Amino acid sequence: MAPSLINSLCSTPEGLISIIGAGGKTSLMFCLAKEISRDGGTVLTTTTTKIFFPDKALSPETVTASSAQDLMEKSRDGLKRHPHFSAGRHHDLSSGKLEGFSPDIIDALWRAGLFDWVLVEADGSRQKPLKATDVHEPVIPSSTTCLVLVAGLDSLGLPLDEAHVHRASIFSKNTGLGLGQIVTEAAMATSIALELQKAAGFCTALDQVLVLNKADTPGRIESGLRIAGLLKANPGLTRVLITSLRDGPCIKKTILPNHP
Repeated sequence: MAPSLINSLCSTPEGLISIIGAGGKTSLMFCLAKEISRDGGTVLTTTTTKIFFPDKALSPETVTASSAQDLMEKSRDGLKRHPHFSAGRHHDLSSGKLEGFSPDIIDALWRAGLFDWVLVEADGSRQKPLKATDVHEPVIPSSTTCLVLVAGLDSLGLPLDEAHVHRASIFSKNTGLGLGQIVTEAAMATSIALELQKAAGFCTALDQVLVLNKADTPGRIESGLRIAGLLKANPGLTRVLITSLRDGPCIKKTILPNHP
């Protein structure tokens, strides 16, 4: 039997998961929601930034709410119909985006105890496989129990530019890799370490997990293993998952960096 995705990510039986980075955040969020609801749990999928409005295949219902109280009332009502649904502050019809809630609203919802799991896409990447964050990013609720950073292994070997890396100039500054140079495993590992350290300052997550996604070839799996090795000394990182989420969740490898 394939390993449970939620149990591979988190050490707790329930929680608030904030997903940051690039290269598969939305896919991961809805794969998790499908698994949780299938196994009898209740789950809300939402965002603190913007996501494309989910279709029925991803989320059976999507509600909009104007305040924490409104969200709680609509959540209680929604749970009478579905174990999983999505929520946002506003549906922008012109862009097709679902605009998210401020972190304090999500914190209030989590404290209300309505859901077993709340899954939050807490970062934007403009559909690039890799990113570095600006000063106002990521947007993480303080109640986060599991912090997940996603990075796309398909960015390796591509030039460091805005066509392939969101906020390429910041990535360059953080890693020392020049604009236009090829993205390497070492540069990706350096960026990941910095981004995890920054994001961890916004919450007290028990679990800090790296998901190296798009491991669709043996070569990418090997690259993922080498990147995990470069991050072995990272004190906050609890586990690394090397995955392919393209056709549903597939965990290729799980690494526990701080274990012998």
